[in-house]
Amino acid sequence: MKLLRQFWSDEGGNVSAFTTVLMLTILIIGIIPGVATLRDHIVQKFGDTAVALESIDQSYSYTVNGVTSQYNDSDTGTLTDPLNGAPADLDLTIAPTGE
Repeated sequence: MKLLRQFWSDEGGNVSAFTTVLMLTILIIGIIPGVATLRDHIVQKFGDTAVALESIDQSYSYTVNGVTSQYNDSDTGTLTDPLNGAPADLDLTIAPTGE
């Protein structure tokens, strides 16, 4: 513990600017691919979630005292965007307004 306190309070060392720049460069070179990979995995998970939500079928049917009630959820839409179109069928033709 005494040695740790001695290192903590020691002000006799110096830091080379070259060493600092070299360490930061290596750190940044390592961070950039890591963040890009993280981004790719997050986008992939969003896509997997979208496909899972698209495949949910909420159709039902039941009979009570001879009366049948049913609902057929036959949505045939897909989550694919049209070629050369706005993403997710967004309407981008709204005129801008002055604020």
